[in-house]
Amino acid sequence: MRIQPIAEGAFSTNTYIVYGCNGDGCILIDAPFPYKRPEEFISANGLRPQALLLTHGHFDHIFGIPAIRKAYPGIRIYIAEEDMHYLEDNAEESMRMASMLDPMTADRLAAGHLRMPDDILTYGDECMGFSILRTPGHTSGSVCIYSREENVLFSGDTLFRYGAGRTDLGGSDRDMTASLRTLLELPDDTIVLPGHGPMTTIKDERKGNPFL
Repeated sequence: MRIQPIAEGAFSTNTYIVYGCNGDGCILIDAPFPYKRPEEFISANGLRPQALLLTHGHFDHIFGIPAIRKAYPGIRIYIAEEDMHYLEDNAEESMRMASMLDPMTADRLAAGHLRMPDDILTYGDECMGFSILRTPGHTSGSVCIYSREENVLFSGDTLFRYGAGRTDLGGSDRDMTASLRTLLELPDDTIVLPGHGPMTTIKDERKGNPFL
């Protein structure tokens, strides 16, 4: 498995392109706006996106969806059921902010998407299998995406290097505390790739993260 991180947008949101198994398939994790540089990387490497996995529904992780839908028609987009409202018509704040970028963005966000499954997602072959860890706190539908075989955790905005996601934007302090405790059960050498900022490991966070 190979992983290409690219930070995009005003909030330097990380998107991850996961590839390098057999064939040209790849998985996208999170969709910041704009999505130009990730598209360029995908094209330059002859990759074929199979699915977009969203760690949660905040606007800085989803506003690249229209560009992704346009570039890769038919791509499957997954988000936890609890965060689906961020993509749908009744998500007034998300839609208002989307319309500031592009009046058509709201309609494109609200197009069909799929519920993140409870079991393991597998794409291409065994080295692209992921467990979905439910980690509410930042939002009610926040998830982390974990590959036990590759020892990698895509933590979204749940866990950062020496930090944790804020809980005042529709989240819960109690849920965040429980979710962080769940992540501490992972092996120390697990590589953590967050939604913002640099990579870290569970060991480093166990030792130095004040939230843990």
